[in-house]
Amino acid sequence: MLKEKNSYLFMLIILSCLLIFSIILGISFGTSYIPMKTVYHFLINKLFNSEIFTIDWKKNIESIIWEIRAPRVLLSAISGSGLAICGVLMQCITKNPIADPYILGISSGASSGAVAVIILGGSSMGFLSITSGAFTGALLCGILVFIIGTQYGKNISTVRLILTGLAVSTIFSSITNILVYSAKNSNQVRSAVFWSMGSLGRARWGEISIPFIALMSILLISILLAKSLDILLLGDNTAKMMGMEVGKIKTIIILSSTLLISILVAMTGSIGFIGLIVPHICRYFCGSSHKRLLLCSFLTGGIFLIICDTIARTMFPPRDIPIGIITSIIGGPFFLFMIGKNRYSFGGEK
Repeated sequence: MLKEKNSYLFMLIILSCLLIFSIILGISFGTSYIPMKTVYHFLINKLFNSEIFTIDWKKNIESIIWEIRAPRVLLSAISGSGLAICGVLMQCITKNPIADPYILGISSGASSGAVAVIILGGSSMGFLSITSGAFTGALLCGILVFIIGTQYGKNISTVRLILTGLAVSTIFSSITNILVYSAKNSNQVRSAVFWSMGSLGRARWGEISIPFIALMSILLISILLAKSLDILLLGDNTAKMMGMEVGKIKTIIILSSTLLISILVAMTGSIGFIGLIVPHICRYFCGSSHKRLLLCSFLTGGIFLIICDTIARTMFPPRDIPIGIITSIIGGPFFLFMIGKNRYSFGGEK
């Protein structure tokens, strides 16, 4: 038991180091390369507000690091961590190993809501209006998938739920396309495409605090509910027999996940497959205990999306590829692999 606990702590330390390394790596690469040593020295000086390392770089390098690349990389980490946690929560409440916000259509719903606000002119009211639109679209989509896919909670069929999610996702994607087609100017079209394909290029320091606070709040709530999540995997009837308020727990999880997804979509657009890939990779290494899985997914999701965004920025410089394309290229084959498996348990067995 002690050996297993030490192994888990060692894994968390390794992942934390990899997250820090990926942040420095992500800041270094871009249209112009900045040596990782320079990035590291600058960030340490900035963090401690002191000249610990001698400044041997030009002033404009500081602007590129701090004003442009650092907020983008941190938003990548926040978004990746948030989507991975939402994937863990959705796979738990649906008891479905291939559920994630993108496949169940919730990201498409959030994207439609955000685009509707932009096209109808509500974006002039600021970030809150877009987030509200994204939240409404995500919640509507989630309710539809739950009602149709589970027959009001009576039938938890993997195939039925996934097919319902794909169908609802297609409907909301079509609504998004209609909204884009009806746009009155090119700025609205560009904004709508941004939310449809995903991008981290609009990251600014002033806007990062909201998704960060939402992420940390929902991570804390999820960890406090970790034992309840473990019990939920045994089935609703078993959970009720053990005295758990299943409906209340599921409502908290669904609302929390929807709120976090809507905030992330309002910031970055629709980015798929993170919530599918990361939890499965983490289950392989740390098992199915949600207390461990949530922390592991939190760190791994951040690392994963930072690497994807670095690829998106450096593949065809100076242009950025929409990050949704990169995650879909990786996630699509992974999804097919998961469908092709005849058996799968939440413990990671084949």
